Amino acid sequence: MSEPEEDQYELVTPIVLARSNGGPYDDTALVAGMTCGALDHELTMTATLHALPQERWLDVRLLPQVDLIAMRHGYVLEHGDKHAAGYQRIGFAWA
Repeated sequence: MSEPEEDQYELVTPIVLARSNGGPYDDTALVAGMTCGALDHELTMTATLHALPQERWLDVRLLPQVDLIAMRHGYVLEHGDKHAAGYQRIGFAWA
């Protein structure tokens, strides 16, 4: 019996600006910027609807910036469990 092939995934839209795809920008910095930008957009929508965003796990290195983004939209961060891989669970509450 042969071993099943490992699942492989391909991006629908590759991040061509990332150094790993031949682009000029550091992959980690690019992903951090995209993550923070997506969160800012989400919090814009949830604050408009006067709703609380869902909890999530985030890279702890992003938390200082995420805290500022949250404050901009009237939220405060609620810090939860930390994971050994460098992630922390965060939630949002109204300031």
